[in-house]
Amino acid sequence: MNNISFLRYSVVFIIFTLSLFSAKVDYKLWEKGLDFESYLERYSISETIIDVLDKDDMQLISEIDDGRRYYEMVASNGVLLQALIPTGEEMQLHLFRTPKGYKLEVIPIAYKKDTYVTQLAVKNSPHSDIIKKVKNRRLSTEFTKVLKNSVNFRGIQKGDKLAIVYDQKMRLGQPIGIPDIKVAMMDTHNKRHYVFKHTDKKYYDEAGQELVKKYLGKPLNHIRITSHFTHRRFHPVLKRWKAHLGTDFGARRGTPILAAADGKVTFSGWKGGYGKVIKIKHADNYVTLYAHQSRLKAKRGQKVSKGQVIGYVGSTGRSTGPHLHFGLYKNGRAINPMRMVKFSSKGLWGKGKKAFLRRKDKYTKIINKIFDENRPSYVWNTVKEHSVSPKMKSYYQNLGW
Repeated sequence: MNNISFLRYSVVFIIFTLSLFSAKVDYKLWEKGLDFESYLERYSISETIIDVLDKDDMQLISEIDDGRRYYEMVASNGVLLQALIPTGEEMQLHLFRTPKGYKLEVIPIAYKKDTYVTQLAVKNSPHSDIIKKVKNRRLSTEFTKVLKNSVNFRGIQKGDKLAIVYDQKMRLGQPIGIPDIKVAMMDTHNKRHYVFKHTDKKYYDEAGQELVKKYLGKPLNHIRITSHFTHRRFHPVLKRWKAHLGTDFGARRGTPILAAADGKVTFSGWKGGYGKVIKIKHADNYVTLYAHQSRLKAKRGQKVSKGQVIGYVGSTGRSTGPHLHFGLYKNGRAINPMRMVKFSSKGLWGKGKKAFLRRKDKYTKIINKIFDENRPSYVWNTVKEHSVSPKMKSYYQNLGW
């Protein structure tokens, strides 16, 4: 089901159910410690509804984080008619009532992604000024993280300028997920400091030197991948959406599991379909997850070192056999852990560096033109005096964005 057909279906379903019941749609936050089975029990829905899901889909049930925003439509008599519960930025659980009972499916989240440009002069601080103008707190946080290795933020003065080019997903008029900054620039002390995101998803300065180096060790001594990471994919045979927010490694039961990096254990216990799980928080809001363990060794609150044994491979939870499900998250967003394992520390070189420099020169000219001409920002939600007409979007696109 594509996004358009899903939206049409949702509208028809809502109109139909509202015609039968006096229903109310609520926008809620997923409660701390609540699992999906307990959520079903709250509305007297049989847990057997989960049995229609396969292994990968069932694991998504364990991806519902505390504080996750979701939607419910409940009849005046307390009967749940429909619920949309995101398991991340890309996929969501669709639970709905039919004349024959409840059904559950995994579908994509409908959103619109666009490129935005923000440029402003500092009045108080980059952090507070971005929040005030763009109304996007996560953008402010990401801007600081991206430039922290290039700019001394304590030395920024009133009147210094900044510019950001970023992609943002929007859902129902609100931003979802972490903004994806493509270019960030800070003009301070008469010097412009640039940071560029390259096609390898890493950040570099103007000379092509990597700025943020994040390397993960292997979670097992011997790696054998049995299932790869994917955000959302329409299965051509099953004719439905699939997602697997991690990498599965086949291994014998009892094989030692290793911490991928230094960090602090934030969770050690049972987590629904993931069985026995350990979560470790690392620097810069990275979190690793190690699921289906047979025995947990590391305890909650314990500090661990890269390569330290934290548990042992098993098949607890919803698992068809011994393996390690290895997940990686940045600011709560699932990302492909294999992009972070065994990265080379040599940086860009050869043809890769030449391609980066060509791309950098193009983007530098564009952002300098926008900046020097004091072009207005193309922002999604801000006060009227700072907003721009839709034609500005064409202006930026014509420049090459």
